[in-house]
Amino acid sequence: MKGKVLIVEDYEDWRDLLGGMLRRAGHQVAAVATLDEAMTHVDETKDLDLAIVDIRLVETDEHNQDGMHLLAHIKKKQTFTKVIMITGHGTMETQRKAFREYQAFDFFRKEQFDSDEFRQGFGEAIEQAILERQAWKEKSYMDGRNFEHWQRKQN
Repeated sequence: MKGKVLIVEDYEDWRDLLGGMLRRAGHQVAAVATLDEAMTHVDETKDLDLAIVDIRLVETDEHNQDGMHLLAHIKKKQTFTKVIMITGHGTMETQRKAFREYQAFDFFRKEQFDSDEFRQGFGEAIEQAILERQAWKEKSYMDGRNFEHWQRKQN
C-alpha cells in the first residue's frame, strides 16, 4: 500500500535520504525541518498515514524534545496517523515516553535507516494507518445507513 508520509528532520542530508527511500517505494512524501513547519503540515493535510519524526529538532540544544511535542500534536489532530520516532541520541527513557505517553508506532536510531527492519517498520505503519482509516470510514458509513433505515421504519 502506498501512503502519505511526513518526514520531520532538521538535517537536510537525513531528510533527503529518507525522502528518496520512501519516494522510490512509491509513497507521497513531504519533508520539513522545523516544529512549526511540521505542525502547519499536520494541520493542513488530510489522511496523513505516517510521520517520521526526529526527537530533537535543534541539535545544538541537548534538552530539546520538539519531536515529542509534535508527536502529541499529531495524536490529537490525526487519529489514524502512525508516528515513527527517530534519533541519533535517544535514551531508553525517551523511548519509553514515546511509547507509553504518546503511543508512538516505532522507534529507530538513524543508523538503522538502511535496514530491512526500518523498511518493514514504515511499511507496516502505513498499511495499518490505511486499514484503520478505511475500517472507520466503512463503520461510519454503515452507522449512518443503519440510522437512516431505523428512521424510515419509525415513519
